[in-house]
This record gives sequence, structure tokens and C-alpha cells, in this order.
Amino acid sequence: MDKYRFGVLGAGPVGAIIAAHLAKAGHDVILIDILKAHMDEIKKNGLSITGFKDINVTFPKENICYGIDELNDKDINFLFISVKASVLPQILPLLKQVTKPGITYISLQNGLDNEDLIAEEFGKENTLRIVVNYAGNLIDNGKIRMSFFNSPNYIGMIDSSAEKKAKELAEIISKAGLETSFTPEIKKYEWEKIILNAALSPVCALTRRTMKQMMSCKDTRNLSEAILREAIEVATANGYHFKKDFLEFCMNYLDKAGHHRTSMHVDIEKKNPTEIGFINGKIVKYGKEKGIPTPINSTIVSLIRGSELPEYIGA
Repeated sequence: MDKYRFGVLGAGPVGAIIAAHLAKAGHDVILIDILKAHMDEIKKNGLSITGFKDINVTFPKENICYGIDELNDKDINFLFISVKASVLPQILPLLKQVTKPGITYISLQNGLDNEDLIAEEFGKENTLRIVVNYAGNLIDNGKIRMSFFNSPNYIGMIDSSAEKKAKELAEIISKAGLETSFTPEIKKYEWEKIILNAALSPVCALTRRTMKQMMSCKDTRNLSEAILREAIEVATANGYHFKKDFLEFCMNYLDKAGHHRTSMHVDIEKKNPTEIGFINGKIVKYGKEKGIPTPINSTIVSLIRGSELPEYIGA
């Protein structure tokens, strides 16, 4: 098997899980993250994945980077971008200053249209997008609990010139133990994923409850279904048509999520900016463009925006 040198920018659950699989498969993987204690632990004792999968893998010390600037002297074939979508505008110019020509950049994130921002900096021919169907939580420094994997993941490109790279990468990731399929319709799968995320992620964030708790409560389950219906209408109006029983599929998918804390829930607890603008915010945006009212998603966006505000300390 050919060996490649991968960079994974963002060692949170999604990035760490793919990094661990690729490293275990024998590829050279460079991890980049600003969380010092987390990276220190990985450098000292390796990266541990538990739960749905059990993996422990070590990395060469020089492959643990604490900032984008440390990529300056690294030769990489593929760079996965697994930071929050909300920080893309800040990190892409920094990446452009330090990375070398010939790298393929892959958006490994939540949200819609992230890869378009990457392509503006690095070119459509050098940009891919993965829609992941696994999730996890950071339970301790260097330790990720993988909650579930509803295989496969999907990978695609913006421009046909990158099709060969996308197919190649699908095979590499699948051989590493994370089944991934190539698709020429990656936007359709992005829509499918943000519809699913929009239905439950902000609801969990607003209530500080797990996905299973929210799907077990009649009121919040009904709210999630209403968000789904609105989002599916917007997607359809924008030319993305799903199978006949897609609403039922979505509800069944969410029912299987278990006691998983969504990343938006974690962001709100940590007082970090959320990805609401790339999820429910995109549904609102594309709905407005087609003249479709989105009162439920608009309300959800407003409530999350309010939750992101710093706490008021009165006089």
C-alpha cells in the first residue's frame, strides 16, 4: 500500500478519529491544534479512541504541532481542515502563508459551503469535501470517545479536475477502517447532513441535553421534526431531492444517536462561537433566496446567537 503524509488541522473528535485511523494504517500523520494540554498528552502517551472503536496510536514527536506556523517546514500530500467552520475566515489566510504548493485541502467539518471558502484560497482543483457520519466527544486530554459511525462517509469535489484525488482518498480512508464512498453529488450529502444537524444540534445546545434525551421527549422531538420539514422544503426548492421517505429516515437516524453531546452543545458550554451560521443559518439564507419562510430555523438561529453572548454583569 502506498503511504502518504497527511496533516490534520484540528485534533477535536472528528479530526482525531480520522488521524488515529490513518496513523494506525501506517500513514505519516501530522496533528495541528492549539490545545496545549491535549497535544502534550498525545505527544507523551499517544491518541486514544474508545467507545464505538478502540484505538491507541502514537505519533513521532515532530508530528505534533501547536500552531499553523509549524507547518512551514512540513511536506504534506493531503491536509484535512477539521476546525470549526466559524473560524475558517481567520485560519485560511494563515494557512496560505505557510503551506507549500501541491497540497490537496479537504474540508472535514460541519456546515454547508465550507469547501467553497477553501477553494477561494487554494483553487477548486485542490479542494475536496468529506461529509462524515461519525461523531465523538473529547473526554480527556488525548482521549476521544467515538459515539457512533453510521457508515459510509462521503467524499467529493467542487471541480471535476479533482475527481481522481477524491476517489483515491475514499479508498485510502476506507482501507484505514472508516468506510468512505466517492460521490459526484457531494452538495446533496452536505444538505442531508446539515438538515440532520439543524434538527437536533441546536436543540441540544439550548437545553444542554443529549441527543437521546431530546428524541425521547415528545415536545423536543416534535420541534426537531418541524425543523426537518422546513429544511427539507428549502433543500427541495434549491434542487436537492431526497428519497420519498427522507423525513422518516432522518427521524430514525436521530433516534439512534444515543447519549451524545453535540458539538454545538459543547461550544455553548465552553462559551465558544458555534457553527449555527453554517447550519440553520444556511437554511434560512437559502430559504430567503427562494422566498420560502423559515420561522422555526430563524428562531433557532436567534436563540443560539443570544446564547453565544457573554454573560451580563450588572452594576
